[in-house]
Amino acid sequence: MPHNHRQTDPRAETAVPVATLANRLSTLKNRLTGKPNVCPLGDYPSTIVDSQGCEFGYEMFYHVPYAYHLAKRGCLQRTVSCLGTQCFYYFSPDHREVYDRRKLVKYLDSIAQKPHQSPAANRWEPPDFAGHYRNTVDFHFPKPPLLIFNKYNTEWDHPPVNFLSPQLLDRVVETMSERFSIVYLRPTTHIVHDHMPVGDLNEKTRLREQGVILAEELYEHFSHLSFNEFQLGLLARSRHRVAVQGGTSYLNALFPGQLRVLHRFGGEQMYGNYNDFPRMGVTDFSVHNSEFELLEQLEGFKQLDRNAA
Repeated sequence: MPHNHRQTDPRAETAVPVATLANRLSTLKNRLTGKPNVCPLGDYPSTIVDSQGCEFGYEMFYHVPYAYHLAKRGCLQRTVSCLGTQCFYYFSPDHREVYDRRKLVKYLDSIAQKPHQSPAANRWEPPDFAGHYRNTVDFHFPKPPLLIFNKYNTEWDHPPVNFLSPQLLDRVVETMSERFSIVYLRPTTHIVHDHMPVGDLNEKTRLREQGVILAEELYEHFSHLSFNEFQLGLLARSRHRVAVQGGTSYLNALFPGQLRVLHRFGGEQMYGNYNDFPRMGVTDFSVHNSEFELLEQLEGFKQLDRNAA
């Protein structure tokens, strides 16, 4: 029987943390040193969860599960993040959007951790995004949706490294379109970008001609939602997904189903972050270092869907 990675010890819910003198002194010190959003309580680093405008993946990996755990304990005071993030903190009593661009943050004050460290299990509980957003919108896809999340931007001050090439995308369409409604997401607008410039693969016209649904064009029919809420609705409706190293792989890991990630370079394999992905909610997850490997694994999507039919 598979383990429920989101299950918590019910005994932990009964112990309410108490503000200590050390907590109060630390809060005062943080205010005086320019960190007014760091307010510890008991063993919790802060009851205000401020993403500091960090990279998107780290926010999904660290801040959202930490904030949700605090909310369930009745300890969450406030959340602070980028524009368009209200939907990620639907449980927050007071969410504020103050950052209009993401940046590299070397120390995450709200959780007292550095990026790439494994989240502290005793204060980390991912929300059930799939359950919360499953009925946000019905997209009326004629076949089960296959979501493809791509990117094409400068990485570590170098040309793009982690991206799905147009040639691979052609092969995916060729082999998967008979059984899936393919939805392609490589946003160039609607999201808050980080410090790395975004390029263009010039792939979208061809994909459209091949019958692929482009997410930004589909979004035009659901613009009453924020783009992030639209993405959450899509993810909640899909059991088959492809992503690349980076922020969207962390977002995808928060949803059940099958997820295949292309990873050519990045700290996730070096520091073992992918080992935590099954704890986030994804039920069938694998990482591939080449497009050839990835394409081979996508055949499993077809078999799963055939068995479920």
